[in-house]
Amino acid sequence: AFLGGTAAALAGAASVSALAPPQLADAYNLGDPKSVVGREIQSFNGLIYNFKNTALDGGLDASKLKEPSVPFIEFGERMKNGEVSLVEFYAPNGEVAYATFKPKEGEKGAKEERIRIGQGYPTESKDSWSSPAFVIRSVSNFGVPYKFVVPMLAKYKS
Repeated sequence: AFLGGTAAALAGAASVSALAPPQLADAYNLGDPKSVVGREIQSFNGLIYNFKNTALDGGLDASKLKEPSVPFIEFGERMKNGEVSLVEFYAPNGEVAYATFKPKEGEKGAKEERIRIGQGYPTESKDSWSSPAFVIRSVSNFGVPYKFVVPMLAKYKS
């Protein structure tokens, strides 16, 4: 009797339109945040949420480089401050990158400085979040010009 009375009360409170499934035309509107297709991908509703290896590998170890480099964190700060004029990513996937820093204001005769991005730079890893693709995206988001360099094609440059 109790369940029957509760069910009757709930049935009276719920409208038929609230229980109806969404119309097919309304379910797939690109750009509509309430739509299946248009909702924004966030960390908790994307497939990556189920990715279990969240440990980063620490990135590039600059002690193994045979050239001067700037730490990745410093590169990021300088990019945020508008001090980066160009970033060059080396093919095939951008694991080697060089940043060109603008000369500091007020220094006469100062030239742009091109240097390798070193300590902590993300390296491609199939089983973690580490990837140069995130750096490429960040550079693009900050509006810094960038290019991909294919060293083997340099001899064909006219």
